[in-house]
Amino acid sequence: MIKNCALSVVLVLCSYATFGQVTNEGVPVSWNLNLETNQAKVMSGFDLKALKEEDEIRDKRLDKPFRFGYEHIVSLGFEDGKWNTLQNGDKVWLLNIKSKGAKTLNFIFDEFLIPKGSTLYFYNDNHTDLLGAYTASQNREDMQFGSWLVEGEDIWVEYYEPKHVEFEGQLHISKVVHGYRSVSEIKKLSKDLNDSADCNQDVNCPVGNDFDDIKDDLKKSVAMTIVGSSGFCTGTLINNVQDDGRQLFLTANHCLGGSVENWAFRFNWVSPVPACSTTTSSAVGDFQTLSGATLLANNPTSDFALLEIDPPFPNEWDLVWAGWDRTGNAPDFTVGIHHPSGDIMKISRDDNSPLKRQVSISDFESNVESWEVGAWELGVTEPGSSGSALFDQDGRIIGQLAGGSAGCDGTINNGKPDYYGRFDVSWDSGATADTRLKEWLDPNNTGLKVMEQYPPRQQFQYDVVLIKEEITEPICGDEISPTFSIMNRGLQPITKATLIYQQDDGPEKSLEWTENLAPNETKALGTISLDLREGNAFEALLSLDGVTDENINNNTIIKVFDNYQDKTYITETVEFTFKTDEYPSETSWEFLNQNGEVLQSSGSLSEETTYTETFEVEPNSCYKLEIYDEQGDGICCDYGRGSFSLETASGDLIAQGGEFGYIEAIDFKVNKMLTTVDFDVYPNPVDSFVTVDGTVEDEIRISIYDIRGRLIQSQTATESVDIDLSFLEKGMYFLQIKKGSESNTKKIIKN
Repeated sequence: MIKNCALSVVLVLCSYATFGQVTNEGVPVSWNLNLETNQAKVMSGFDLKALKEEDEIRDKRLDKPFRFGYEHIVSLGFEDGKWNTLQNGDKVWLLNIKSKGAKTLNFIFDEFLIPKGSTLYFYNDNHTDLLGAYTASQNREDMQFGSWLVEGEDIWVEYYEPKHVEFEGQLHISKVVHGYRSVSEIKKLSKDLNDSADCNQDVNCPVGNDFDDIKDDLKKSVAMTIVGSSGFCTGTLINNVQDDGRQLFLTANHCLGGSVENWAFRFNWVSPVPACSTTTSSAVGDFQTLSGATLLANNPTSDFALLEIDPPFPNEWDLVWAGWDRTGNAPDFTVGIHHPSGDIMKISRDDNSPLKRQVSISDFESNVESWEVGAWELGVTEPGSSGSALFDQDGRIIGQLAGGSAGCDGTINNGKPDYYGRFDVSWDSGATADTRLKEWLDPNNTGLKVMEQYPPRQQFQYDVVLIKEEITEPICGDEISPTFSIMNRGLQPITKATLIYQQDDGPEKSLEWTENLAPNETKALGTISLDLREGNAFEALLSLDGVTDENINNNTIIKVFDNYQDKTYITETVEFTFKTDEYPSETSWEFLNQNGEVLQSSGSLSEETTYTETFEVEPNSCYKLEIYDEQGDGICCDYGRGSFSLETASGDLIAQGGEFGYIEAIDFKVNKMLTTVDFDVYPNPVDSFVTVDGTVEDEIRISIYDIRGRLIQSQTATESVDIDLSFLEKGMYFLQIKKGSESNTKKIIKN
C-alpha cells in the first residue's frame, strides 16, 4: 500500500495500490515456451561448520531470531540475466542462480519497481516449488522487496513485462540467502517439515473447550516472518480502536535486526492433519505470502515492535486482527500461537496465571517488563517463536515473546519459564509515538482499555464504523478538510446516518448522509472544514437514523491535531547561527520547505568556527531546519562547545541548542496576513482598551496573536468594538480583522 505518493514515477505507482499479492497463482510464461537463458550465477562457498557451531548456542536463546541462512552479498540486475522478446512484443527476463547445497534460496532486492500487468516468479529447476506471481502491488517508494523461500539450490527468477506498459521495470538483487537448514521442505513429508521439537502442538490440536473456538479465529492473525533476510520470527495482526482493518502487526523489538521494508510474511501456514506432541510429522499446509512493511514504533523496555504491512491483503485470505487488553490484570490462563524454529503453526497453553517480572533477556535487553509463564501444560516455544503474542483466556493480546528457557524433553516440555513483554507497558511507557503503542492502536484517544478482535466473533444486525482519513504529515495551513467514511459491519443494509462533530468547546455541527450501504461495504460520508486557530481538539459521533446501532464502540472519533504547526512567526527572513565542535566533518545541516525540498545546505565546515546564514521565507509556508551528526553525539559538549540558534529578522528566537543525538529538527511556520479589509485601530500603543472602528453588513472576526503567531483571543462583531487588553504583558502583538477570505493585520504595542 503506497502512501503519500510523490511526483515522478511514484505517481504511477499510486494507481496500483488496490491489487493484492497472492502467491502460487498462475504459471510463468517460460514454462510453455523454449526461451534463451543465461549462464548460471554461482554463489561462492562459506564456512557452514562455523555457522552451525554458532547456531548451537543461538538456538538455546529465544531473544534472537531463528537463523536459517547465510547471506551472499551480490549485485545482480537485468544485465546478468537473459531477455527474450516474444512475437507479440512482450518481454521475458530469466536469471538462473545456484548455491551448492542450499535447501532453500530467498532474495533481497534493493530495486523493485514493476508496472501494472508485469509479474515476477521464483521457482526451482525441476518446477516442484513455485513462488509468485508478485505484481505491482509490491511496489514501495523506497523500492525495497524481499521474497519468501524457494526450495532447492538451483533457482530461476523470471520477470514478464507486456509490450505496452506505463514505464519499464527495475529489478536489482542485493542479497541471495543460502538456506542451510530448511523448515519448509513441504514437498517431502519428512521430519524436515517439523524442525521444531516433538512436544510442540500443531495449532489445530485441541487445547480445551474453553479456547478451541477462539483459537480457530486467532490462528488467522498469526504470521511467520523472514527478518534480516536470514532469520525467522513470529508476529500477530492486531486490531485498533477504529476497528477498520488497518494492517498493524505486533512482534518483538529484538526481531528488528534488518530493514522491515523487505521483510516477508507467511500467513495461514497450518497443518490440515495436526501432530500433537508426537514424533509423527505434520502434514503439508498451504499458505499465503507478501512482502514489505513500515516500522511504526518499538521499545526495548517491553521488547515490542509495531509494523504496518504495506501491500493490501486480498479478502480471500480470511485474516483476523486480534484484540488486546491493556489493563495489566493477570488472566486466568494464557495461550501462545507461533512458529517455533520457523515450523508450521503451533500452539501452547499454560493453565496458570502469569506473573509480572522484570528480567534481563540479553545483554541488550535488560530489565524487560514481562509476564512470566511458569511452565506450559501443552506445547512449548523455541527460537522462531520470538515476537508471538501471549493471549488471555478471552483471546486478547497481553504481550509478545521476548525470551525464556522453555523447551522440549522428548514429547513433554522441560517445565522452564518463558517471558513476554507486557502489553500494558508497551502502551504508554515510551515518551513519543514511535516508542509506544497508544497513538497507533487508539489514534482517537478514546481511552479504551480492552479491544475485541476484527472482524468480531459476534456480528450484529446493525453495526457501522466511522472512519477518518489519516493526516500523518505536518499540517502547515490553518485549515484542514478531513474526509470521513462509513463502513457497514452489520448484517442489514444502512440507508440513513448523521455525523455530529464539535471543535474544542465550539458549537455542535452535523452532516446528514442518505444512501444505500450494503453489509461489508464502505462509502464516503463527507468532508468537513476545520480552522485550527479555533482549537486543535476535535470529536465526531456517527449515529444511525431509524434503527439502533448495536455496537457503539466504533462510532466515535476523538482527535487532537498535534501535528498542526503552531510555532508560527511573522518575518521575511530567518537567521541561522552555527558554531561547529572539534569534529566538523561529522556535522551537516539542511534547510527544507514544506514539500521536503532542500533550499540550502552546509558545505565544508571548519573546526570550532561560527557561521551565519540568512534564509528568505515566504508567507503562509512551513520550513524545517535539520542538523545532523554522524556519530550521534551532537555538537556539544563532549568534543567542543558547538551550538546553534535560529531567529527571525526582528530577533525573536525560534530555537537554540547543541546537545542532541544524530539529528536536531526544528519546524516552524511563517505567517503574513492580507491587507484588504480597512478598519481603524486605536489607541496604539494601548494601555488597556483598544478600539476597532468600522461597520459592515456581515460579521467580522477579530483575533489577537502574540509575536509568535499564537492565538490569544478571538471574537466576532458587526460594528465598532472595544477590546480589553489589560491582561496582556508589555510587548508587541498583532490584531487581525477577518471578513470572509479577506483580512487585515495591524501591529499593536501594549504599554
